[in-house]
Order: sequence, then C-alpha cells, then structure tokens
Amino acid sequence: AQRAVDKALQAGVGLAILVEGSPTCGSTYVHDGAFTGVTIAGRGVAAEALRRRGIPVFPHYDLDRAAAALAEHERQHGNG
Repeated sequence: AQRAVDKALQAGVGLAILVEGSPTCGSTYVHDGAFTGVTIAGRGVAAEALRRRGIPVFPHYDLDRAAAALAEHERQHGNG
C-alpha cells in the first residue's frame, strides 16, 4: 500500500480507480477475509492509504463520477 501511495504521489495522479471489494483496493466495502463471499463496509489498505494522502479513490464501476472528479482536478490544477 505504501509503495502504491509513493508511486501515485511521484506521478502526480489526481485520483485512483480501484476494484471494489478487494481487501486492498475496496473504497466502500471489502470482503471479510473468510472466503465466504461476505462483505463489510470499509476501505481496503491501499484505498485508505491513498485517501489519507489526499488522493480520491473511486470504485471501478463508478467511472462517470471518477471522470467528473478528474476533470475538476485538472481544472483546478491547470492540467486539462
């Protein structure tokens, strides 16, 4: 997770799109780790680490909202 954050910061990324449900990448829920298909509310390790460093995280199925957030980021930072 820390390497992902370091690379993201070095690259100047505006946001991350990660696979929802993963114990690493989930942004709103994760699998409980018992391999039974049960999910629980919460963030994965990398998703939380990115969020704490100011990088918004979006689930893979929410591309429209991620695109809007990226456009706003680029407008604010002069990259678009």
